[in-house]
Amino acid sequence: MAEPPLVVKIQLGPRCISFPGEHALIGVTGFFVREIQLLAGTQVVVQFCRGRDKVSVAGTVYAHYAGLGLSVEFQKSSGLAVQRLAALLAA
Repeated sequence: MAEPPLVVKIQLGPRCISFPGEHALIGVTGFFVREIQLLAGTQVVVQFCRGRDKVSVAGTVYAHYAGLGLSVEFQKSSGLAVQRLAALLAA
């Protein structure tokens, strides 16, 4: 049976931006995604979902590149969540 696709959701206040996980470059300290624009310094909560498995990680928009996308850095206090994310990505 095929593994369900990864979905990423960026939550900032009442606003939620969702996109397929294959559109992002995800690492242990953060990720980069194309075609989404948010100001640097914006605090976000990012949820990574694969089927029923979900991991939420707090982060900050580290940089945005006009016309290209943005990068989010995970907060250092999110260590356990990042470990869970690594397991979710490896599945």
